Amino acid sequence: MALNGAKRLAGSLFGKAEMPDLGLGDTGKVLPLRPMMERLLSLDREAWGLYAWSREPLEGKFDREQKLQYQRKAEACGREEAALAAAEVVLEVPDSLAKSVAASMKLHVTTPDTPVGGGQVTFAQYVEPDEVTIFMDAVEKAEALAASEGLADILGNVKIFDILLAHEIFHAVEFKKEDAIYTKTERVELWRKPFSNKSRLVCLGEMAGMAFAEELLKLPFSPYVLDVLLMYGYHGAAATALFEEIMEIAGENGGKVEEETC
Repeated sequence: MALNGAKRLAGSLFGKAEMPDLGLGDTGKVLPLRPMMERLLSLDREAWGLYAWSREPLEGKFDREQKLQYQRKAEACGREEAALAAAEVVLEVPDSLAKSVAASMKLHVTTPDTPVGGGQVTFAQYVEPDEVTIFMDAVEKAEALAASEGLADILGNVKIFDILLAHEIFHAVEFKKEDAIYTKTERVELWRKPFSNKSRLVCLGEMAGMAFAEELLKLPFSPYVLDVLLMYGYHGAAATALFEEIMEIAGENGGKVEEETC
């Protein structure tokens, strides 16, 4: 159920993501959050790269080693851009490097509670050329969960708002450097000549965006772990399905976390 159900979630949950009908209804298996987070934090960089690739429409055209090579280049791009962004800060916001970078880039950051329209679970989004939106309902739900589950000892004093903002900032960097940045210039040949057609790989920008946030904020974990935490605030069964999918992709046994009972 996990792979077929959770995989309907649109991409990484850091961007626009509609809550699909997972076939779970109002019930379904719900695993306790903390053990899931502990398992996610134990995954290595390669596992998260494969998770990112699972959202790529062209995934089937590449073998494992090719995927990992692309991942390494995308993450290097993200880290390099994070270092440049930090060095170029001219408008400092106390206690928030992410907000400082956004201000220096003259990005318009808005913080409504929820998106307009129904059926969506949207955490953050970037709209060209300079608009970033962080939906505070998602942030507040995740922060409340982190507090109630006592996750500070494994996540540190993480600012979920700043992680979401940093990820979206990278997409603004991509727009600004569209003609030169790796995640936009790298193309894959879909058909042989004379019917040549080159396409971009969407997952490169997502992997680079996560690496950007990780480097900028000096996180001790991949921001991808927050996908499950953020979803858990809205739908425990959907978050559990997503967790089990990640474990399956990583080659782990997700069944080691025991189901919650009432």
